[in-house]
Order: sequence, then structure tokens, then C-alpha cells
Amino acid sequence: MEHQHGNYTDYTTTSFFEDETFIRHILKWDEAAIAYWTQLSMQYPDKKAAMEEARAWILLLNREPAYSPATGKSLLWEKIAGNIAADEQRQRRYYRPMKLVAKWTAAAAAVLLFMVVVRELSSHGQRSYTTAFGKHEQVVLPDESVVTLNGNSSIHYSRTWKSAKPREIWLNGEAYFEVKHVAIKNRWQQSDSFHVHVSNLALTVLGTKFNVRNRRNITEISLLEGSLRIEKNGPGAFVKILKPGDAFVYDSSKQLLKEMERKPQANKAWTANELDLDGYTLREILNVLEDNYGYSITLDAPELAQKRLSGTVPAASADDILFVIRKVFNLKISQKANHLIISQN
Repeated sequence: MEHQHGNYTDYTTTSFFEDETFIRHILKWDEAAIAYWTQLSMQYPDKKAAMEEARAWILLLNREPAYSPATGKSLLWEKIAGNIAADEQRQRRYYRPMKLVAKWTAAAAAVLLFMVVVRELSSHGQRSYTTAFGKHEQVVLPDESVVTLNGNSSIHYSRTWKSAKPREIWLNGEAYFEVKHVAIKNRWQQSDSFHVHVSNLALTVLGTKFNVRNRRNITEISLLEGSLRIEKNGPGAFVKILKPGDAFVYDSSKQLLKEMERKPQANKAWTANELDLDGYTLREILNVLEDNYGYSITLDAPELAQKRLSGTVPAASADDILFVIRKVFNLKISQKANHLIISQN
């Protein structure tokens, strides 16, 4: 099905409700329509609520029958008007002697309708999770896979994962994945795979545990268990198959993939509220404080930027990390709101 982009700036819930292309998309899904309306919702983020509300009413009023192209706007509105008129006639015929009871019944019906609409809205569209600075969140996906989000990170995925298609999720920030194995022995197919989209990379897994960190145009991928395929299309295209124990870093600005010095187990230490310092420079530790905890940092001792630390330190809060670097490097740390000024004593 082909779509031509129009201007949806002034679209309301009613506009989407009357749009036959949108109605066909809701009642008779196809991949092209899903792609079109997903792109549209990203282009007009302020229209998502109107689209979701229109979707709920379309499903409620049509009870999800197969869509017939011959049904135009006028016939659809006639059907709605007819239903309303019939309902009003029943109210006059049966409930006139019970006006008080009718009010309570209408209130109950409104509550029920609200619950149905909420249920419909929660079962369609995209689901998103976002963490604040310094906070972790564990998310259980529809297939029972588990994603643990680091601070200042987010994921989103389609609520309507279908068994005939690959599972897909989009990541910004850092997350640790424990992907549920769903393939039947000797019967693996593409629909069993799990895809993570991060930066301009596509990660394909089956059943596995891995950590992904995407900050400052740098994507770090660490595989602990299972198998993982990294793929990039377009300029600088490549495919890389990871085995357990592999850790790679991709620089999107240079389109360069190379092995990491740090090992996968060290890269997931944050899930236990720890920071494994092996391989980190002081500058990289300060980047973690900015990316995960929301600080703005000025280092007035640039000669220390490439100094390295080792060992594992608590990282339940930024204060734990700041305490270590202050003691190790004999630094002075001044704070104004969320701005830190670090200098030598």
C-alpha cells in the first residue's frame, strides 16, 4: 500500500478518526502501513495522543471486523448515528421510570468505557521506558526477556510483538540484556531472533546476555553468554559475529569497529552498583559521572586526564566515585549545583 505524506499539523482525534487511510491501518494492518504511521508519529510527536485515542474508538466502534473499502465516511457516520438513536430509544422506552438509576448506570458505563479505552491504548502503539540520572530500572519485555537500564537511558518497542516477526527494541544510553531463548530445537527461524537497534548498528541475538553502552557517538558491546551478530549497513558496512567473552567498541564518527580493552564482566559491573575501573582513564570516569549522573564537570588539571585507575569501587551514587578519585589523585572538588570543578590541591 502506498502512502503520500500530507500535512498533519492541524489533525485532531476526529481528523484521524475520519481518515480512511488511518482506519484501514488500524483494522487491516500491513507492514507498509505500520511503517508509514510509525514514521508519522515520530514526525508529529504531539499527535501521538490523538492517534491513540482515534485508534481506540475505531476498534471499539467496529469491534475489529475486516475493513471494507466500500464503506465511506457517510456510511460510517450513519452507522454511528443509528447506534446512538437506537440507544436513546431504548433509554426512553425502558428506563424513563428509573431516571435516578439510569444516572448511576450511565456513570458506571462511562467508567467501563474509560477502562476499555485505557486497555486498548495500552495494547497498541509504542512502549517506552526512560531512567533519570543516577537511577536504574529493570524492564520485563513481552517475551519475558529482561532489560536493565542504567541512568539517563531509554528503550522503546512496539507493544504488539507478533510471533511471526523478529522482536525489535531501540536503545539510547546503556542497558544490560538477558534475552529469552524462544526457538524450538532444530527449528530456528528469523522470527525467533531478537534485534537491538543502537546508533546506526543492528544487533541480532537468539538467547544471550550482553551489555550495550551508547554515549558520545561511541557504542560499546560486551557479550557474556550466547551469540551476537553486529551489522552495519550503508557506508562502511560490516558484519561481525561475537562469541562469549568478546567486547567491541564502535566509533560512529569514524565508522570504526575495534576490540575493547575491558572485558564483558567488567562492563556490566554497574548492574551491581559497582564501577570496575580497569582500563578507565580519569577523563572516562568523569564522562561516566556526566552521562549517568547528570553532572557538568570542568577538569582544571588536564595533565591528569589520561591517568588510569584499577580495581572496583561502589557506584550506588556519584559521591562514591568522587570520593575515590579525590583520594587517589589528591584532588579538590568544588560543586555549584550540578557543576563540578576538579583541581589539584
